[in-house]
Amino acid sequence: MKAYSYARFSSDAQRHNTSIDRQQTLARKWCEKNKVELSDRVFADEAVSGFDGSNVNTGALGEFIAARESGEIPPGSILILEHLDRLTRMEPWDAVGLLQRLLKLEVTVVTVQPEMRLDPEKRDSMQLLQAVLYLDNAHKESARKSEIGIGKWADRFAAARATGHHIGGRVSNWLTLGDDKQYHLNDHADTVREIFRLCLEGLGSTAISQALNAEPERFKTFNKGSRWGTTAVLSILQNRAAIGELALKDGGEPIQKYFPAAVDENTFKSAQAIIEARKTGSIPKQSSDFNVWGKLVFCGACGSPMNIIHRTKFRYLMCANRRYGACEGSKNVRLDESEDVLMAMLLHLDAISLVMPDPDKLHRELTVAEGNLLDEQVKLAKWAAKLEENPDSPTYDGLVLKSEGRIREFKAEVARLTGMLTGGEKLTLQEIRAKLDFTDKPTRRRVNAFLRRLAVQVRIAEGYLLTQHDVAIAMFAVAKNKIGFIALDNDMSEPPESDDIVLTGGKGELPGLEQANTIASGVKKRLLKGGIGSSAKGMLTNPNGRGTRRQKSVPA
Repeated sequence: MKAYSYARFSSDAQRHNTSIDRQQTLARKWCEKNKVELSDRVFADEAVSGFDGSNVNTGALGEFIAARESGEIPPGSILILEHLDRLTRMEPWDAVGLLQRLLKLEVTVVTVQPEMRLDPEKRDSMQLLQAVLYLDNAHKESARKSEIGIGKWADRFAAARATGHHIGGRVSNWLTLGDDKQYHLNDHADTVREIFRLCLEGLGSTAISQALNAEPERFKTFNKGSRWGTTAVLSILQNRAAIGELALKDGGEPIQKYFPAAVDENTFKSAQAIIEARKTGSIPKQSSDFNVWGKLVFCGACGSPMNIIHRTKFRYLMCANRRYGACEGSKNVRLDESEDVLMAMLLHLDAISLVMPDPDKLHRELTVAEGNLLDEQVKLAKWAAKLEENPDSPTYDGLVLKSEGRIREFKAEVARLTGMLTGGEKLTLQEIRAKLDFTDKPTRRRVNAFLRRLAVQVRIAEGYLLTQHDVAIAMFAVAKNKIGFIALDNDMSEPPESDDIVLTGGKGELPGLEQANTIASGVKKRLLKGGIGSSAKGMLTNPNGRGTRRQKSVPA
């Protein structure tokens, strides 16, 4: 049985105290007293409301629930809170529903002030009634404070909109209201810029917080706590005050250039595009050993992801289902072999942009274009909702039409830049190997991002089936340390060329396992007979696993 600490505070103004540290200290003391192991994994929501359910919908409490539902956190675990209003301040019925949800997930909820234990196996009606009363009082108190605060902030926002008057000192932590009654960037602005820079480098919120925590003197937290958390990082990345915008909480339009900007608008939009991609799972997590195959390679038999495993001296790609005995049609593939085949695939895809003098330039431009598109899509949704409420309004109708036009332009720009990722001069396999060092982390990240932008995936069985937008485009295979491939033509409208194999499933359909293995066997036979003409791609760099790639220290 293991306990997990959940801590929360609700407003930016509380960042300057030790709320999170105090709550975590109480959790540690409770565990020491009750001889329960406290997990190193901490769930904390900084400046996240429990009144509107944000901590459940998008915060760390939601992460805890998701981890329990997926089995990452085992049943019988304990969730430790300072008191129940840290869990939620929602309306009583919703609050009780959340509590019941946790209990049904076999989570024991413990509060330390006052000490209370809600055990899913011991349903104490008196304790449950006491909990309901606490939750009801917490909601009423928050509602009272909310009504008072709304009135005060409404007056401040009205003055800000009318005259540009400041709204007070309770603003983002990288801003300071000076004696001149103007806002200025303070020392924390450098930390904000670093967070955005790391995001654009491809790091997720966990990796960013780890990078900041590695240099505590340089990147001090915005409160008295000693560590950065993922929630704090995400809240900064999504805060439009970073580009100088004041979001009015009274429903009015945001005020542009109200604050001095810590980052430029393109940087902010690029970060939003990356965050959105992470929500859909299309970007793999960064680590010190970044997997170049992350989110790209799948089992050709069952379709599950393939993971890196260590076996004796070498590393392999293994089907996740096979690891647990649930897939019989898959096979393990040596990681060094797969990376050589990946080089050949890059050559087939004309990955010239990867070896240009500034290989990240095109990716940066594409990320900005995707950010512009995402930003405009959000605006369109807002104008469309306004138009639905006011169907006779020519103003909203015009805004919708203009926004739709801009979206078409941004989509065309994204398509243009995506197309530029490939094409140009032809390289040999030896040249692309010489220019791409797979032991270099930025190179692995760049290659992975290149393939994801092209919607490329690889399915492995007897060979490596290369697909793009779920259409099979080539089959790669290895025989006697030679790499070969053959193009796959899904277009049935014209007779195939001599080296093409037409898929019987028809245009747009992937071959089944048996057919894919037959195609791979054909490629291997041609390689063994002396090559397959222009489709031959060369030799493995380390035949039979000899060489530096057998060393475990080399990143994946």
